[in-house]
Amino acid sequence: MHKLTSKRQVTLPQSVCNAIALQPGDYVEVFARDGIAHIVKMNSDSLAGKFRDLLKDKTFPSAEEIEDALKKRATEKFLADDRG
Repeated sequence: MHKLTSKRQVTLPQSVCNAIALQPGDYVEVFARDGIAHIVKMNSDSLAGKFRDLLKDKTFPSAEEIEDALKKRATEKFLADDRG
């Protein structure tokens, strides 16, 4: 069992990091689905594509739009892994 700090941080077990090849400095997306928190490793290809829908009109997206795009991309990756 892991304890959440006052800054809402938790240390990931080495076995989890190894299972998804997570290294210091990697980007992850954390989201809740059906009452369960999920951590998805985001690779550089995923990061490059996550704003493509927001930049059609060449205006910089709001913080809310960025957060929504991140959640959408992580969910798509999660669902793709489920089918896989």
